[in-house]
Order: sequence, then C-alpha cells, then structure tokens
Amino acid sequence: MNAMPSAAGLAAIGDNETLACNVEQYLTAQVGAKVAVSGLRRFPVGFSWLTCGLTARGLPDAAGPQELILRLGSDAGLFAPYSAWPQVWAMQSLQDTAVPVPRAYWASDDTGILGAPFMFCEKVAGAAVVPWVSPSEPPLPEDYRVSLGDQFTDALAALHGLDWTSRPIARLASTTEPITPANAARRVVADWGALIERWAMRPYPLAQWGLRWLERNAPVAPRVAVVHGDYRTGNFLEEGGRITSILDWELVHLGDPHEDLAWVSMPMYMGGSAYLCRLLEPAHFYARYGEKAGLTVSMASVHYYQVFSLLKLAATHMAAARCFEEGRSNDMRMPAMGSQVATCLRQMEREIRKGPGPAFDGAVGGR
Repeated sequence: MNAMPSAAGLAAIGDNETLACNVEQYLTAQVGAKVAVSGLRRFPVGFSWLTCGLTARGLPDAAGPQELILRLGSDAGLFAPYSAWPQVWAMQSLQDTAVPVPRAYWASDDTGILGAPFMFCEKVAGAAVVPWVSPSEPPLPEDYRVSLGDQFTDALAALHGLDWTSRPIARLASTTEPITPANAARRVVADWGALIERWAMRPYPLAQWGLRWLERNAPVAPRVAVVHGDYRTGNFLEEGGRITSILDWELVHLGDPHEDLAWVSMPMYMGGSAYLCRLLEPAHFYARYGEKAGLTVSMASVHYYQVFSLLKLAATHMAAARCFEEGRSNDMRMPAMGSQVATCLRQMEREIRKGPGPAFDGAVGGR
C-alpha cells in the first residue's frame, strides 16, 4: 500500500533515474555480474509502502529480461518507520505451499543503499479485485464469485495451518515472551495500544475504553498461526478466475487465526453486496474455512476480533492524520481518513454492546 509522499519524504530515495542507478549498483553487487535496469516506474496506489516495477537484465538463472517488483518503506509512509524483513520472511516461508505468494529475492533495512528499507520480489501476473466499488457497479458473476471465494478461503486456511516453527517466519517469535494461545490476543491488543499512543494527536477516551474491554475479554486462540493482518480483496491478484498471488504482507505477525477471519468480515470490504469481501456468503465461508483449517470457528472470537478490527482501523486513521499533519505526505486521502476515527470508534462501541452476532450492524468509513 503506497502513499503519495512529500518531496522531503522521497529525498533519500531520489527520482526514478537516481533510484534505477542505485538499483543497478545493488543488484550487480548481489549477483556478482553486471545487471542493467530499465523501465522503472512507480505505482500510484495504496497508503504505505512505495511500490515500483522494473525490468532487470543480466540476472543469473534468468533466460532473458526479468520483471521485478521493488517495495520501499519510505519515511513518508503511513506506518513508518519500516522493516522489510517480516514480509520477506512470510513470503519465504510460504514458497511451494498452498498459499500463492511472489518469490522474494533480496532485501535490506539499510537506508544507505536505496534511501529506505526495501525488498525485491518477482512480478506475478494478474489484477486486483477491489472491495470498494460504486453502488452502480454490477455484482461479480456468480460462478466467478463462488470459485474465487473458495480459493480465497482455502488459501487463508492453508496459511493458518502452516507449521511455521521451522520456517523463516519463526523469527517473529519473541524469545523473551513466547507467544501462546493464551496470550496471543492480549499481545496484539497491547501492540496496537502502543501504536495508538504513538499516533493519536488528541485523547480518545473511547479508544481507551475499547482497549480495556479487549484486555478483559481476550479469548484463547485455537492455535498460534501466521496472521496476514490485512487479508481481503484488493490484496490478491487473479487471472483467468485463478488467484495467482496473495500480496501486502507488511502487517504479518503470529497470533490467533480468528483475527484474519474478523478482518475479512469488515463491512467496508463488502462493496455494497451481501458477501464478505464481495465474494463470500458468511455461513459458507466459516464452514469451509473450518473444514479446510481443521478447527472449529468460534463466533465469539470472531466478534472479539471484529471489535479489535474497528479499533485497529481507527488507529490506522489516526496514523494517516499524523502522517499528513507532520508533512510526511501531501496525499489528501490522509486527512480524509483522519476524519473517520470517530466513526470507527462509535461502531466499535456498538459492536461491544451488541455482543456476538452473525454480522456487523451499519457501516463504517473505508480507506
């Protein structure tokens, strides 16, 4: 997800010509042979990482020119400062599994190389199915919706069923306080509570009330799983009715799989339809997911993480407002997002008072 950064925010990265030159030098040093870079372009989408496409010639084991994606964690990004490694470890851990991901190549958090933490991965064919559409947009064709929804569900179940303990993603596990089913919820709530403290530019008593409720009502996870953190339409590619890649692993962490199930059900990703993420009939989704993942879905836990998701979304909007006010980005979507903080917190309060149920009431501001 990428922002339209300020000139100051991009100063360390430079213009496209400078960046391409620096990429050439880096790749040449990595492979020990001359690499030529051409066609570097920046994609104007998203809110966080700066994403570029480029063509590299001279890479070993490549029959010809190779299309690469370069992601840079600019200090102008929504969640700056960044590290490239969590998403790299996630993609490395999922190679040759039932979760389709791009192949990750090189990465570094050394800002002296390209001006920001960065990672390179392969460019995967496909287009993104977006959740936010005009009310006049026709619904997805039924066969396409069902097939894509089942693939989307099965990939999530495969992610949550992954034995991560011997894979690169295990580096996310703390050695001082091991993550367990009993503490997974409290840990992620504490992490986002700290982010609210860092990002909020004014007191939000309702956010503090929500944090206390989440601390008091933390469920026990059925297992500790790899959690994507932003699993939804818009974050995968499809081509010819087939999901070719799951993208945007910047929020990946270890935790309760119900966290991703709740994020899938956020109302702003329904696109005005009756389907979760415009794809999934809720009962079918939970039943198929549970069968494929080998666990019983707790709707009480889904409700808990729906409350958490609304608080997380409010925190994201706080980050957007601060990003704009500090001059790190001149993207006018940032203050617009900031105006949605109160809406998300009011919806969070309603969900807490309503208790577990089949779906959200009402709607909340999107991104």
